[in-house]
Amino acid sequence: MSLRPRLVLVRHAQAGNAGDWEGDDRDRPLSEAGQVSARRMAGSLATLLAGHTELLTSPYLRARQTAAPLADALAVPVRQKKWLAPGQVAGVELEALAARLPADGSLVVVGHEPDLSSLAGRLMGGRPGAGGVHMGKGSVCALGGGLPGPMQLVWLLPRRVLEDLSGERG
Repeated sequence: MSLRPRLVLVRHAQAGNAGDWEGDDRDRPLSEAGQVSARRMAGSLATLLAGHTELLTSPYLRARQTAAPLADALAVPVRQKKWLAPGQVAGVELEALAARLPADGSLVVVGHEPDLSSLAGRLMGGRPGAGGVHMGKGSVCALGGGLPGPMQLVWLLPRRVLEDLSGERG
């Protein structure tokens, strides 16, 4: 049986160095390399996802900057959700998340670590706080199946693989 992605977790691309940033962390932007990576990731994901797609993002600037080229590539609007801000995902009710999953497509969420790994672990049947998959900056985790019951890992793609899939070089 082939599983299709129903929930796609996207960790924001590389941001500027937090130690060098003097402003509010919510406003810390992607680095130049992160902007390039986000654009490449968007092209790859648009190719991998089929059907109706809903796109949600953390309100933090680096997540919004990662989501913007993805919204363009998928031709969908992006909506900010406070529950995707760092430290907020642990409180999300899985039943509420299950109700958001499109029947004929994917829900794509752009957020932060360690929140997304923990959420993936919970969705795959792990206990809260136990962790899940490792998601480096700019990586994507796709889960299939549905809730209630554990979801299954469809694919986990690191940033470099997504960039290679985009066909862009340099």
